[in-house]
Amino acid sequence: MDINMKDMIDRELERMVLSEEMKSRIRERAVPRRRKGRLKWAAVLAAVVILGGTGAAAGYRILITHSVNGEVLPALDSMRVVQIHFPTGNPEPRVPAEQEVSARQDRRLWTQDEYGMFHKDFHNYGEIQEELGIHLLDTELSGNNPYMQGHIMTDGSNFAVITVENYILGDTGRYQFLEEENRYSYESGSVFLSPISLTVRLVLSEEQLHQGWDWEYLGMYRFAESYTSAQGYKVNLVERTLENGDTEDAVLEKNAVFAADGIEYSLRGRVSMETMKLIVDMMK
Repeated sequence: MDINMKDMIDRELERMVLSEEMKSRIRERAVPRRRKGRLKWAAVLAAVVILGGTGAAAGYRILITHSVNGEVLPALDSMRVVQIHFPTGNPEPRVPAEQEVSARQDRRLWTQDEYGMFHKDFHNYGEIQEELGIHLLDTELSGNNPYMQGHIMTDGSNFAVITVENYILGDTGRYQFLEEENRYSYESGSVFLSPISLTVRLVLSEEQLHQGWDWEYLGMYRFAESYTSAQGYKVNLVERTLENGDTEDAVLEKNAVFAADGIEYSLRGRVSMETMKLIVDMMK
């Protein structure tokens, strides 16, 4: 699996009813690029990361700033610089398309894309932690799971983003791997209409900590509520709004975002609000 930001955007765009012109404009903005010291991603129905400019005031301790379609959400707990083991060797350069399959099969390799980002894939959350040399929150709900699709993306010095698709399966079932799409299909359960995915975001340098980190949900989302979890984490809950064909009692996608020990976690899936809160409370 060679998941990068473009792949993530394309998957979201496939679910949307937009003109091809609008989809092209979104894709153009989706690739990371540096302008005057800023690194920026943008995505509709995904999230926007803006790593701030060099003019940030010295000594500023970053608070995770989230917004939904321009509405700034309540502040979460602070992030901090995290030390990880990366890289353990020189990452392999990005390979031609015809060689990507064989490269993906070698789990020992880091790869580097055309934007300078380093990537590595995993099928086990514990292996990710072992690779980076850090402890991350986990839950017993994620155990005995052969369908995880984990991925690390980092610039190697300032930040790292970990994504784990199918992190919690719940009562979903009948998983089948779709090789051409590089993902699993599944059948919804009665409690989990989809598996829960996890995103972990790490700040790796003091420079990045001072510059800042903003995250915005764009499109068909709304802020649901903010609360304090059983462990004492400040949590923001964001919910998809109704789409064509949805009814008022439809189970919509929920996003729970919080920080623990200076690391940001985001859980996403189609479950009830009560179930999502329970999942957050079980992250240890």
